[in-house]
Amino acid sequence: MSSDIDLRDPDWLLRRIHKFRQEVQHVEREYLELRTHLRDAEADLRADPEDGEMRVRVHYLKGRMEDLEKRHPWLVSRKAPEIAFWAPPAG
Repeated sequence: MSSDIDLRDPDWLLRRIHKFRQEVQHVEREYLELRTHLRDAEADLRADPEDGEMRVRVHYLKGRMEDLEKRHPWLVSRKAPEIAFWAPPAG
């Protein structure tokens, strides 16, 4: 086993988890912002169902969220992505 990767070393695992969190933090932030904007847009659309511009906005936001969910399925998995670091390898 390489000295760079030692799955039995808790310090290495914690460093890797920290690095992972830093790498994905912007994705989580964007997803949360999209959810917030979508919630507000849907509320506005319920208040005025005839607003075509708001319908387009809701459709656009839903599409952006779906795209993020496809590219980063862990966003909607309801499981902490860090679990993969502690789980045994598949196979």
